[in-house]
Amino acid sequence: MAGPEIRLDHIALLVRDLDESVAFYTALPGIREIANPMGGTHIRWLEYASGQRFHLQAGDIAAVHVEKQTHFAFSTGDFDGTLMTLKAAGLAYGDFNGVANAINVRPDGLRAVFLQDPNGYWIEINDGGTLAT
Repeated sequence: MAGPEIRLDHIALLVRDLDESVAFYTALPGIREIANPMGGTHIRWLEYASGQRFHLQAGDIAAVHVEKQTHFAFSTGDFDGTLMTLKAAGLAYGDFNGVANAINVRPDGLRAVFLQDPNGYWIEINDGGTLAT
């Protein structure tokens, strides 16, 4: 029996420094800061694509355990252009094994790189938006 559908509304990340984290994420192509719908100054909202959102909340991240396997991923239709933007912004990336400036290539052809934000969270950027479904 099928029930009602659900969808991902947003992701929330606990960060040490809001300004530093917002600067990092808005350096990624297509990510912009939006007005905080909740008010206050300890949460900053970011948006990408067609209304997808995540927010950053200031707090103590000392107890946060982060591994590369636990990451979130963005897809781009211009992978090579995105890599040029990352380099121009001074953002270091590499493959899953940590080789600087290297690109993962899956058997199905999807290319991906990984980078860390100032808090240690891992982000994958891939060209999944260009593969046929």
